[in-house]
Amino acid sequence: MHHQDIDWLRELDFYKGEIAILSKRLEEVIVANTHTEVTSQVEHFQNKFIVLRDVIDTLGHDIKGIESNIERLAAKNPGHISEHTQTLNSEIYGRMKNLSNDFSDSRFELNKFLSKAL
Repeated sequence: MHHQDIDWLRELDFYKGEIAILSKRLEEVIVANTHTEVTSQVEHFQNKFIVLRDVIDTLGHDIKGIESNIERLAAKNPGHISEHTQTLNSEIYGRMKNLSNDFSDSRFELNKFLSKAL
């Protein structure tokens, strides 16, 4: 579980970096094109990125909490991980999958918009 948690934290860092890059692309669009329709689409994507950042921050916090719990349990009873911890890890897996899908959909939608706006 420890390695999976570390991989998830790296994945979250990747998403943060990608959002920063995509946000810069939005800045390029707003400088090049100030039409109301374009501005409203840019705001739409900025809002999506705010929501994605919040999800990333919450997931990161939750993963670190599980990791601390695993370390505490391992110190008490080496080799035994509780069912509760395994359930939490399964829940995080589902949330990471949802984040991945949401991010991919948002990036695809943004790239479609950028191809028209630039």
